[in-house]
Amino acid sequence: MNLGHSLRLTRIDVRRMARKRTDPDRRLASVVSVGLYALLMLGLTAGGVYGGRALGEALAAGSLEFIPTATAVAVRGFAGVTWVITVGVFGVRAVGQRGTLTNAEGVLTVVPTPEAYLGHVASEYVYLLVWTLLPAVGAGVGLALGTGTLWPAAGVPLAVALGGSTVVTAAYALGLALRHVVTRFPFVARHKNGLIVLVFVLYMAAIVSGSLNQVIAVLFDPMAASPMGWYADLALVGLPNVALDGTRAGAVVAATVAFAAVAVAAGTWVAGRHWFADPALAGEDEDEPAESDTSGVADAVTPATAEEDWLARRLEAVVDRPTAALVVLAWRRAARAPLKLMYAAYPLFFATGIFVDIVQTGQIPAYLPYGLLVFVAWAGGVVFTLNPLGDQGSVLATTLLSEVTGRKFVLAHVLAGLVVVIPAGTALVAVAAVLSPVGVRNTAILVGLSPVAMVVAAGLSVGIGTAFPRFEATNITRSMEAVVPSPWAFLLFSAHVVVTAVAAVFVGLEGARELGVALVAGLASLVFSAQVSLSPTALYYASAVALVVLLLLPALSYRYAVRTFDGYELA
Repeated sequence: MNLGHSLRLTRIDVRRMARKRTDPDRRLASVVSVGLYALLMLGLTAGGVYGGRALGEALAAGSLEFIPTATAVAVRGFAGVTWVITVGVFGVRAVGQRGTLTNAEGVLTVVPTPEAYLGHVASEYVYLLVWTLLPAVGAGVGLALGTGTLWPAAGVPLAVALGGSTVVTAAYALGLALRHVVTRFPFVARHKNGLIVLVFVLYMAAIVSGSLNQVIAVLFDPMAASPMGWYADLALVGLPNVALDGTRAGAVVAATVAFAAVAVAAGTWVAGRHWFADPALAGEDEDEPAESDTSGVADAVTPATAEEDWLARRLEAVVDRPTAALVVLAWRRAARAPLKLMYAAYPLFFATGIFVDIVQTGQIPAYLPYGLLVFVAWAGGVVFTLNPLGDQGSVLATTLLSEVTGRKFVLAHVLAGLVVVIPAGTALVAVAAVLSPVGVRNTAILVGLSPVAMVVAAGLSVGIGTAFPRFEATNITRSMEAVVPSPWAFLLFSAHVVVTAVAAVFVGLEGARELGVALVAGLASLVFSAQVSLSPTALYYASAVALVVLLLLPALSYRYAVRTFDGYELA
């Protein structure tokens, strides 16, 4: 086996990943990406030093009421559960685009499968270390400074490096096996998108119901007793008041080598079967992302189904035939690739704690219907209208050269979203309001405002999406790509929704105006070191004026989208 081939493939793959983040054709995005990474690493490393030192000083002084044996079990359990979670993360990457080689036919023709597999796994290992090694060094140095024990400065990064090798080798073998099932078995491949959505729904349900926490609790003790928990001994052996075992620390080093060797051998066998097997569905190309530029062509040439014909006829009773056809085409794209719509549900991740409380207490808080109103307005604006030009893919030129006018094109995309989100969003807000203590009057107001808010949001987003189109694919998850709206479109549209909601709250609620005045005064004194005098009445009139302007912008945005499409030219 020629390890030089594997190392060369690793260097090439790592270089490609780095170039993807520093693309000279996307200079602003590259600067932002590198800057955010540098700030994040600096913050995590500095935080590791500070937190590790504080914890080390407390352990050395004996000020923490820890039972040494119980603390050791808890630390091992935490290390073991973290290992399982990280295996899941990198396993998902292997199921996605990281499960295949770039230019696989050329690589596997000249390089044996074991060498190619080892090089690809090594590049994933480098990716893990890029995100974890510096914070681990910071935490180890902090613990060493706090306790006066030198070993953690080397032990913590060593444990992360060795544990990371077992994570990546296990995750890649398991992920590649699952990818083989997903792409090589006809039934699974045919219903892949639906199964992924089902898994996502079950995952969210597990979080909301607390089942995920129960699974982690069940895993805790077994993982603490397993060799995966012994990485805690390797990292922290010698710390005062923690009964960690030097024998386990030495044993886990030998166990790491044996485990990684077995995992690589198993993964090589899976790769040999998977990489040389044809996809279950004819025409699949594993080197293309899940959402590629050719999707538009496929949508345009695929014959309409009976259901689509029925929908088109119903729409033609309200709008003309070209507009109805564009609406159905937008729905077809969403049905063919529902993963690209997952970003509409991203805000729900930040509300999982609220849903857990609702399940546990059986009560819906009074503020939830108002928050859902803002959410459905935001979701209604991003589903179909925040990137109308980019969603056309490679058929954009054909669409522009057709007889479709800007008015028909824009109206079709607005209708495609509103026909779906208005019934669903209004029902969601209505159910939450009825079950919450907001009262009958406020429930009626919320239900009446829901469709209005979604219409306003769609009118605004179609103009912003036309002004900031995005045509290239990006990561919708860590391992799957899709064409999604540009960051500027997301930022501007989200800012408008939030500012409009805040202005409406200030206009409608006197208590909110008083809180707003206090917040403005506090921010002014903090940022400008000056006192700002603002009365609730002044805030009311300022918010009312701002609300009128914000509600007029969607009409102007809609007209801008129509004119832009009519005059759009491809470079």
